[in-house]
This record gives sequence, C-alpha cells and structure tokens, in this order.
Amino acid sequence: MTMQEWRDSNATADSAADAFRDVLRLVEAPDRTVNSVRSGASHKGEALVYVGHLPAQVVERLAERVRRGTRP
Repeated sequence: MTMQEWRDSNATADSAADAFRDVLRLVEAPDRTVNSVRSGASHKGEALVYVGHLPAQVVERLAERVRRGTRP
C-alpha cells in the first residue's frame, strides 16, 4: 500500500465519521458522545470509524429513526 492509498483511506474514514456525527446530532446525542467518534485507517488501508460505547437512549433514538425511515 502506498502512502497515498493510506491517506485516501483516512479521508474516507474522516468523511464517514463526520456523517455519523451529523446523525448523532440529529437525535440530540450529548456532545461527549458526538465528540467520541474517531476515524482512522488500519495498517492494511481499511477505512475505519470507532464509535465506542453509546448511551442506550441515543441508540434507541437512532433505531427509531431508521425504523421510521423518515427525514427530520
């Protein structure tokens, strides 16, 4: 893997993490939860987003949005 491929993977992960942070904000997740989302790339170049532990209430609100399939 080249350095550029690794950078591209990081950029993909950054974009995905930003999108997930936006979704968390839509369900009014606390700032500490939103700010805990991290992006990165594995040593093999796989784009990753680390979510960690989420409060159960936030997950329930996310699940409800998905089940409804509605936009805010």
